[in-house]
Amino acid sequence: MGMDNYIVWFVLGLALAGAEMLVGTFYLLVFGLAAAVGGLVALIGLGLVPQLLAAAACAIAGTLWLRKHPISRGKAVPSLDLGQRVEVEQWKSATALRVRYRGAGWDAEVAEALPDQAVALYIVGQRGNTLLLASTPPAV
Repeated sequence: MGMDNYIVWFVLGLALAGAEMLVGTFYLLVFGLAAAVGGLVALIGLGLVPQLLAAAACAIAGTLWLRKHPISRGKAVPSLDLGQRVEVEQWKSATALRVRYRGAGWDAEVAEALPDQAVALYIVGQRGNTLLLASTPPAV
């Protein structure tokens, strides 16, 4: 007893849709839906060529649609640390220092030229685990 074409198409579609969960680009989901369309054409009883044409047309249309409508990543959320004041623990060099912020020690760098030993330093950015500091808080 052989496996019907529509079962192969549907299994392929489910496998591609499942693989999409690992990748997250939506292209495999489009190909999974295209395989499901091929399965529907097979279920109707049409031959292999119409199945392939329907699946290919659906895959091409879905790919073109995804290229025209890219998935929005949303706006970047500004860091809650921006503008917060830090306590200087130790100056390592003219631009590198160790600061205390939220009860923990942090490596920091001065992001701009400072007036003579600025009394207060504020977080203006972050590069990895290093805080970037300035003598004036950023305009948020």
